[in-house]
Amino acid sequence: MNILKEKDLYNFLKNLNMKTDLKEVLVSLTDFLRQDSGAAWVLLVNPKTNKPLMKVLSCDKNFAGKGRIANLNKLVVDYFANGFEQEDILEFVASISEPDLILEPIFFAGSLQGVLGVIGRNGNFVRLVLESVSQKLENFYLKEENARTFKERMEFLASISHEFKTPLNSIIGFSDIMQAKNDNPVLDKYIKNISNSSKFLLGLILDVLDLSRSQTKNMELQYELFSPKKVILETLDTLENQIKERKLEVRYTLMDMRLNADLRRFKQLVLNLISNAVKFNKINGKITIVAYQNEKREFVFEIKDTGDGISKKDCGKIFKFFSQVNQDQLKRQQGSGVGLFLCKTIVDAHKGKIDFKSRLNYGSTFWFTIPNLDKN
Repeated sequence: MNILKEKDLYNFLKNLNMKTDLKEVLVSLTDFLRQDSGAAWVLLVNPKTNKPLMKVLSCDKNFAGKGRIANLNKLVVDYFANGFEQEDILEFVASISEPDLILEPIFFAGSLQGVLGVIGRNGNFVRLVLESVSQKLENFYLKEENARTFKERMEFLASISHEFKTPLNSIIGFSDIMQAKNDNPVLDKYIKNISNSSKFLLGLILDVLDLSRSQTKNMELQYELFSPKKVILETLDTLENQIKERKLEVRYTLMDMRLNADLRRFKQLVLNLISNAVKFNKINGKITIVAYQNEKREFVFEIKDTGDGISKKDCGKIFKFFSQVNQDQLKRQQGSGVGLFLCKTIVDAHKGKIDFKSRLNYGSTFWFTIPNLDKN
């Protein structure tokens, strides 16, 4: 059995900086504390449900006290579940501590989140170690809590989106039938607005469904050879009416080549970037598109606009889910904040890179690269 010293604590804290998630930190913490004791463990309780969130136990293979630890953990969880005040739980944890058993409360985000237990160890040293790693534990806990919250939000959005798809498809279908049979130009305008708005909303819903699937598992790609130049030109044709309405000048230089990538995702990617350059541009503005293959055999797409641009304080959240860097502009142009997050998800799935540069009131330039697996 080793006797831990201050030097051991220093080396432990130094190595802790290399850990990448909460579970790794807790395993390192319990492994460290049980070196000169029978066992060390951590029990975290979900503050929303008062149910066990994570359990980590470190002990020798022949340790005979696992049943005792399980009973202690059950007592702690039951106490949480009964809705006692934090002060009561702290008193309870102190009351079940024994001469050879140390139980220390663990605090995250300003509240009690669980306990650290050690059998056969000096209490002052345990408290010193816990204080030393408390900030690290909290950072990882909050990171994982945010990930859980994000996943729950995505699952909720996916569920709602599925419910919206069927009625929207009916609205689009019937409005298209009405438009085909209608001879009244005034009504035709209204019917077109119904159809276009429904199609916009359906597109947004499909994007959300794509995002929700990509957050629960890796985005699955179906690679095939296609002409990126053709896709870009077809996208510009699709947006022709919006381009004319805003009186935009579009220039492009497109290399005639083949790209091996997911065609459907590539179309989503290009459509989002070009439609953003159209929607957020100024009247009589300009759009410049360049597409080519660089010396690394990567496909490069770059689009430059003369729109409102993005302020420096907003640059850090431009690719985040539902980010709204300019709420007035987004509301005016039906922006959702989903498109660029989807773009980054698609590029990341292809193991490429996406970035931008922008100057407020002077426009933005977005670009992405995708490795080209076509050997010809």
